[in-house]
Amino acid sequence: MAATNGKGAADTAVPINGDAHKEEVDFAKISIPEAFNVLKCTPKGLTSEEAKDRLDEYGPNKLPESTRNPVLIFLGYMWNPLSWAMEVAAIMSIALLDYADFALIVALLVGNAVISFKEEAGADKAIKALTAALAPKAKVLRDGKVETIDAVNLVPGDVVIIRLGDIVPADLKLLGEEGEEDHPMQVDQAALTGESMPVKKFTGATAFSGSAIKQGERHALVYATGSNTFFGRAAALIGSTHNVANVQKIMTRIGGTCLVTIFIWCIIELAVQFGHYEHSCHAGEDRCPTLTNMLVIVVGGIPIAMPTVLTVTLALGAYKLAKEGAIVARMSAVEEMAGMDILCSDKTGTLTLNKLSVDAKSVFPMMGHSVEETLKFGALSANIVTEEPIDMVMHESYPGNKTLWDEYEMVRFLPFNPTDKITVATVRDKATGKVIRVMKGAPQVILKKCVNAADLNTVGTAKITEYANRGFRGLGIAKSGEGGGSTGDWEMVGLIPLYDPPRHDTKETIERCIEKGISVKMVTGDQLLIGKETARQLGMGTNMYTTETLMKAKEGIIRIEGCTNVDELVEYADGFAEVFPEHKFEIVKILQDRHHMVGMTGDGVNDAPALKKADVGIAVAGATDAARGAADIVLTKPGLATIVTAIIGARKIFQRMTTYSKYTVAMTFRICFTFGLLTTIYNWYFPTILIVLLAVFNDGAMIALSKDRVVPSRLPNSWNLRSIFISGIVYGLYLTLSSWTLYYVATKTNFFEARCNLYSLNDHVDVLQGYCQAQLAQRSPPVSPKAPITDIPAYADQINRLPGSNPQVPSVLQQCQTEQQYVRSSIMRSLIYAQVSISGQALVFVVRTMRWSVASRAGLLTYIAFFLAQIGASVIAGIGFAGYPHPPDSFENCEFCHLTNGHMPAFFSGEVPIYNTESRFAQSVIGCTYYLIVAWVWSIIWYMGLDPIKWLLAFLLNEDGMRDLALHKKEQKEVVGRMERRPSEEGVVGFGTASYANPMGRVSIQRPSPAMLERASVVSIGRDRLDRVSQRGLQRESQRLQRESQLSTGRDSIGRMSAPIGGYMPVDRGSRKPSVDGVNINGKPSVDGVNIHGNEP
Repeated sequence: MAATNGKGAADTAVPINGDAHKEEVDFAKISIPEAFNVLKCTPKGLTSEEAKDRLDEYGPNKLPESTRNPVLIFLGYMWNPLSWAMEVAAIMSIALLDYADFALIVALLVGNAVISFKEEAGADKAIKALTAALAPKAKVLRDGKVETIDAVNLVPGDVVIIRLGDIVPADLKLLGEEGEEDHPMQVDQAALTGESMPVKKFTGATAFSGSAIKQGERHALVYATGSNTFFGRAAALIGSTHNVANVQKIMTRIGGTCLVTIFIWCIIELAVQFGHYEHSCHAGEDRCPTLTNMLVIVVGGIPIAMPTVLTVTLALGAYKLAKEGAIVARMSAVEEMAGMDILCSDKTGTLTLNKLSVDAKSVFPMMGHSVEETLKFGALSANIVTEEPIDMVMHESYPGNKTLWDEYEMVRFLPFNPTDKITVATVRDKATGKVIRVMKGAPQVILKKCVNAADLNTVGTAKITEYANRGFRGLGIAKSGEGGGSTGDWEMVGLIPLYDPPRHDTKETIERCIEKGISVKMVTGDQLLIGKETARQLGMGTNMYTTETLMKAKEGIIRIEGCTNVDELVEYADGFAEVFPEHKFEIVKILQDRHHMVGMTGDGVNDAPALKKADVGIAVAGATDAARGAADIVLTKPGLATIVTAIIGARKIFQRMTTYSKYTVAMTFRICFTFGLLTTIYNWYFPTILIVLLAVFNDGAMIALSKDRVVPSRLPNSWNLRSIFISGIVYGLYLTLSSWTLYYVATKTNFFEARCNLYSLNDHVDVLQGYCQAQLAQRSPPVSPKAPITDIPAYADQINRLPGSNPQVPSVLQQCQTEQQYVRSSIMRSLIYAQVSISGQALVFVVRTMRWSVASRAGLLTYIAFFLAQIGASVIAGIGFAGYPHPPDSFENCEFCHLTNGHMPAFFSGEVPIYNTESRFAQSVIGCTYYLIVAWVWSIIWYMGLDPIKWLLAFLLNEDGMRDLALHKKEQKEVVGRMERRPSEEGVVGFGTASYANPMGRVSIQRPSPAMLERASVVSIGRDRLDRVSQRGLQRESQRLQRESQLSTGRDSIGRMSAPIGGYMPVDRGSRKPSVDGVNINGKPSVDGVNIHGNEP
């Protein structure tokens, strides 16, 4: 449905798919009256009832939530390279008919997925609750009054106020300014169109949802919301981009290294077993021990808990930071915040309270004006609708503020421009009709615009300097008559001192920053003297410069003593004053070029470039939507303390990730080298079931590690994969040595038998042969070692168990040696399992801290997880599995299984392998009983060497600046480099669904095609929908008129009902057509609108 009463409107209306009830309207081409007519609304905006009807009809102003099947989300946690490797292991297990291992591997996969799903869902819910207050707002005309509502509740036909720093909440058509020159707005459309420079928008132009207002203030008409906006249509057609946290990339590299290591050892093991040892592989359960043994390296070496630990650590970390008042808008920022070593902080609101007050006793009126007049003109210059802090304090400081706007009305307001640093208000005296203009802003700028500027300059500058020395910020007030306003037409009224006291905790917080290796530089737009005085009060350095000095030093015009170039000036300065937004960008760039990780605070739309350039852009509490959209961290609490808390929290998150990374690498190398070497050198096998149980218990401890109590590093830190891999490999090889040594001492010597009075596990051929000969000699009657096994009645009955059609009957000595080797190896497996489990998990307590691990208390959950895991491992090792998995080719009654202490093994079924079959290599497990104590003592002894190794590695690798602090800083930057911000990380805030990975609900799109851009302002209008909501509105209006007619006692001269006192004049929305182009900036339409107070004109 197009407007037909305006030129060219009908030409732009095209039916969609032959549907006469749906038409396209290009709102960029139709006039403002036509736009109101099309949307069936007026410049006065909508009533609450109309807005509700339209909200029901059009839906909320947001993009459709991407609903994913929870089952698919859950299965997604088992769809990654590490899980794939485990799934291959599960398939191999089922192919080998190893049902128990298959069940355990699947349980391990599902368990990790359940924990990830549960923790992420919980974090998502918590993050949504914490970020609800940051949802974009909009100022809208409802019921003839200006209201602030959630932008999600905007509907087509609403009239909104947009101003500097706002993110455009919906597709809008800009309205005009009554009787004034058409000042353009500047709109940044880079997030939508990729244009690098802001675009000038005049009356009647369209502004697209997601754009940022860089300059100006206007009323605007909403013509499309939600998925009907240009941004919504583009997101649906070309898709949005995806943001992947850098930590996920790091973990992928670590996981990839682990997988390569596992693959190499699998090849080595298969080659040695099938090639050198000539093992065979037959169909059937447990008949291919070589392939089964390979699963030990695959299952044990894969860090299957990595995705879970990553998810839980980031989810919990993001939630805790949000709870402390720091919303992480970009997950990679956690790492960068942990490595930040310079923080460029704004003064107002961060170092100070941002609670402005006027020192009335120090107001300085110019000749011909009084203090009260100065305060009055200051109040008249304030636009209290937008609730700007300076405007509010100007209004409140005037004693007669309660009745001021009963005497005056705001005609027009030119908002603050960061470039000019002034505001201009045009007001009308209601009694006389006289119009005056009032300007306020930076006193130096105001002075230059006034009559006799040269005469006023001396006294004005002296007063401004006096204010600055006391820490006051001067505000200049000037006035001009109607039609005036050019330079030289302004009359200086006076100077007003504003005071913003420092926060009580800022001084202590700055000291904490210094202790943590972070330098805080003040970056303020105030005068140099104000900055220095504030710095003095806070205990900061006063080596501060103006940006004029900075620019002159950059151009080589001046040189600063002690600095060879501008880079050193910026690096060694304590702060900068009189800073414009573009200077912040330059300061950040110079510091980054000096190998610093830089954080920058900001709150305005013009801070966005510096926030994007900084490694960590921080939008302070109360920042504009545009600043929040550009920032990496969004603060919900004011003050520097919140930033420091966030930094410490980020370092804790980073510490947990580093701990897990080192542990992961160490365990992969430990498993691969321990079992790989034992298999290739000694032809020794280990059961998959034990390694799966080991993984299950370890995963519990690792997940607990994501909630561990950690001590943040004393210095900024960042990813150093060289250090992680070297440390992990050294730890892994050290633990491999501990296990290999235990194996050698137990199986190749008689140490434990001789020194500990334990039964022997020595499986050397000569030892076994001597033991068997002695046993055979003691039998009654004695049995010849060379006699066939059938000479012993117990075996004669089982001759049918010999494999093959023409089996070779082993000798008694051969079978005795086979049984003894089998029993001792089965017990040894329990012993190695216990030692690997205890020493492996104990490594967590070493890598989690730089201090002596015994004296550094871990989190309660970490201790509980460790002890529960080791209790379970100890029970399994002590009791064993009664010889499971049983040898496929076996005798049921074991005649030669007695240990050297004369007893049969405890908890043993009695099944033993038959000589010269692959069953000799069955990975059976028999409880190690008293050797469990050996495993604990052995692990504790070797544990004592881990801390010295850690300190030696830290010294050699210079971790945390242990050897050389300066070198540490340089190395960290060289290793990390600087990550370029991807377009996907610069999305529009508040248009998507909040989650722990995207707390601000950012949505970004790929650049639209030229054809799509040409039709950006074309919207499909449903005639039936508008008719329905309009009809409901008319019905309600008619009912209200009837009720009022019954209550009303007076009528006008032609019988019309008079408007209710203080009420709202009813309007026939369907028939009224605006006669001018919209409303002025303060809500006073030219025909039937309302003024700033919501009354009829």
